[in-house]
Amino acid sequence: MNIVDYINSLNKDKILKFIETTSSDITIKSDIEKKVSDTSWIDMVEESIPYLDNIIRNPRRFIVQEENIVPIEKAKVVTEESIRHLAQNTNLIQEVHEDGTVIPLKLLNVYREETIDLYENRFIKSLVDNLYTFVQNKLNESDQKSYAKIKNVVSYEGQKKDKTASYKINITLESNFDDEIEASKDGHTLEERIEHIRDVLSAFRSSTFIKSLKESSPVRSPIRKTNVILKEPNFIKALELWEYLEKNNIKPVTSIQKESKETKDPSIKEKYDFGFFTCSDALRKDKTDAPVYNEAIISKLINDFVYSGDVTEKDFKKLLNKEFTIASKRKQKEEASVKKCFKDFINDFEKRSKKAIALLK
Repeated sequence: MNIVDYINSLNKDKILKFIETTSSDITIKSDIEKKVSDTSWIDMVEESIPYLDNIIRNPRRFIVQEENIVPIEKAKVVTEESIRHLAQNTNLIQEVHEDGTVIPLKLLNVYREETIDLYENRFIKSLVDNLYTFVQNKLNESDQKSYAKIKNVVSYEGQKKDKTASYKINITLESNFDDEIEASKDGHTLEERIEHIRDVLSAFRSSTFIKSLKESSPVRSPIRKTNVILKEPNFIKALELWEYLEKNNIKPVTSIQKESKETKDPSIKEKYDFGFFTCSDALRKDKTDAPVYNEAIISKLINDFVYSGDVTEKDFKKLLNKEFTIASKRKQKEEASVKKCFKDFINDFEKRSKKAIALLK
């Protein structure tokens, strides 16, 4: 009889009676080690990105005015400033005609040019560069993830005594597994979130705004608190991010927590009680129940088959092989069913163990 047939043939009342009269105990001890990495910087950077994007898309601009005194033939535009300057510097006059026409020797030339090379803009460029380096380092850190290592030890003891026999059982089952704690958000994993930040920063660094400041001097701490940086919302957020990076750029913040818990799960105990019953029941079975392959039985089977008709040895072997193949497949199917039964039992046990551990947290 295979295990599946055996289990199906059991008397439930007999099992319940056995369990009720059995003295047993179960203890589940869990040793948990947690390593928690601080990933709050990801939230901080993700929150700041839209503000940086606003600045980069709409950078602050300034009109630069340059004044040069050039020979009259090189003067392109005569402005009010040029005339005023000439009136104040008569030494630049070459001659004055009788009709009052003034011929200057040299003239003030005024150039006006728009530029984004401002301190506030250089501050943003330096922030983007520093942030990109910071994120690259985070991607290379091996201890960025948080995890929990859990070791469970299940100890079961049972005693049973009746009129004819007594039974004792001791079972110890140990399981070890790692449970990674993902800093996921909106369905994105830790690595995906960091890589997304890096991609956004790469786009920032490729923008016209950042490239135009390539030759500008980088900004370093302490940051000059201009009116724009202190009052403009986008720059206020940028300053917060700068100060945050300075505090967290030295070493990742991690913590190691260890704890041990003990619990008793009645539902798991019931399964072990059932296992105790099957073990004791197997010991009570008579060994004569095992199949015996008797040559006389095989001989009778062949003789009956041969004398029943005109059958050749070839036909007999063909039929025998066919039936043997069918029987083998049936046996394999039953064994697979037995394995599935045990697998379902183990999976159920692991689920209940994890559920028990979750309640301890």
